[in-house]
Amino acid sequence: MQASFVGTTLRVAAPAKRAERGQLQVVANAPKKIDITKRGLETVADDTIRNNLKGTSRFMDKKDWVDSSGRKGKGYGVFRFADKYGANVDGYSPIYTPDTWSESGDTYKLGTKGLLAWAGLIVVLLGVGINLIVSTSQLGN
Repeated sequence: MQASFVGTTLRVAAPAKRAERGQLQVVANAPKKIDITKRGLETVADDTIRNNLKGTSRFMDKKDWVDSSGRKGKGYGVFRFADKYGANVDGYSPIYTPDTWSESGDTYKLGTKGLLAWAGLIVVLLGVGINLIVSTSQLGN
């Protein structure tokens, strides 16, 4: 194919063919459903606190609930896809999980090493503070 452009000849090559596409393969994994009963919240005695930690509500699953501003609920619950995925972010990683704590987690025993560590920290902080006061005042001259 030739084309004339202001007195000169310009050769234009035929358009290149596109490469054929291979078959599309999806590599992403489907999300797994979370079992909320294995998240360490079953021993919480108070229903309200347990539901808050799980991110669920016993009222919002019903269609006739009304929120504090007077809007009627749709019956989806706190998290619309709880039936599909099992839990919302509170269920995936709850903040407070007493079931997974050790029995000795209710008390804190410092011990001798802990006391020595705190004493060392206080001595270092006092030493640094005194050094700063002396080096920036007339006491150091």
